[in-house]
Amino acid sequence: MATLADSHDAERRFYGRMAIAIIIAIFIGFAPSFYLFQTVRYPRPNPALTPLVIAHGLALTGWLAIFYTQTRLVAAKRRDIHRQLGVWGMALAAAILPITYLVSMHATARNTHPPFSDAANWSAVPLLALPPMLLMLIMGWRSRMDPQAHKRFMLLFTLMTVEPGVGRWPIFPPVMAGHIASSIMAFAFIIPLVLWDKKSIGRLHRATKIGLFALAFGYLARHIVWALGIWPDVVAVLPY
Repeated sequence: MATLADSHDAERRFYGRMAIAIIIAIFIGFAPSFYLFQTVRYPRPNPALTPLVIAHGLALTGWLAIFYTQTRLVAAKRRDIHRQLGVWGMALAAAILPITYLVSMHATARNTHPPFSDAANWSAVPLLALPPMLLMLIMGWRSRMDPQAHKRFMLLFTLMTVEPGVGRWPIFPPVMAGHIASSIMAFAFIIPLVLWDKKSIGRLHRATKIGLFALAFGYLARHIVWALGIWPDVVAVLPY
């Protein structure tokens, strides 16, 4: 029993630390443009915060707060509150998807983009991340009675919010090489989950496998549509 208890404690520490790492990564990236707007101006000029951008930032921040709180509730063995908060968390996570879509289209209309791309092509980055996020959310909801799968899908959903933050770290220059490097860094956030699977169950969990493929799709699909030159035509017909 002591070994089982130790395993549970290790699992709680793992998810709690992952939540903290994600929060730190996103805060560093979005400090100049959101959290510390007009206080921290480095590394680049940041456009004014519109109501839609503020709503998106608050929704994502709310999700991160809920995700961390959920790890603490499990650690405190308050699964009753965990389940109640989980319903609201799933609703907020579901709301993040259409808000992200609107913010992405809003950014295209505002012509906000890094210097190595244009607004229409750059919108592929957030828009093509939405299908994998939706998949993780659906799978997380469907597996809510399977704790091991559920917590992995929720972690994977949260990991898919990391890239925009990491991409804004000042160590990555605003050039295509910098974008690719930041994407690799963001993708690497899944490595601890892979290692945890190997340590805890001796193999990759089914949820982790699905998440790996979904995350890779989100990163690779943009380069495919860029190479084909079709994305501006796609964006032109999207509703907004």
